[in-house]
Amino acid sequence: MRSAFVVVLVAALLLPGVATAQFQPLPPAPPPAPETVAVNPGSGDDGLSGLQQAILILAGVVLVVGIGLAIARDARRQAPVEPRPGQRSGPSSTGDGVGERKKPDPRAAQKQKAAAKRARQARKRNRPVRK
Repeated sequence: MRSAFVVVLVAALLLPGVATAQFQPLPPAPPPAPETVAVNPGSGDDGLSGLQQAILILAGVVLVVGIGLAIARDARRQAPVEPRPGQRSGPSSTGDGVGERKKPDPRAAQKQKAAAKRARQARKRNRPVRK
C-alpha cells in the first residue's frame, strides 16, 4: 500500500514537467496570399424583380387565407348544433329545428327522478356500519 502511494506521488510530481515540455511556441503563420475577385458588372443576375416579388407575396397571402377559410368551414361543420346555455340563436336560425333545443319529455324526467331516488336508497343501504 505504501509503495503504491509512493509511485503515485512520484508520477504526480513528474507529469507536470513532462506536460510542459510538450508545449513549445508555435512557428509564426505564413502571411495570407491576396485573392483577386473578378466582378462582372453586367452579369444580369440581380435576384427577383419587383413584379416577381409581388406575385410571390400575393400567392402567400392567398394560400394563408385559403387555409384559414378551410379551417373555419370545417370547424363550423364539426361545431355542436345546440347553442350554449344562456346564448341566443343567431340570425341564421330559420326555425327548422337546427340549433333549437327540444322540449324535455315529462315521462323521461320522471324516470330520471325515480332512478336517482333508487340510487340514493341503494347508497344508503350499502353504507358501512359505524361503531
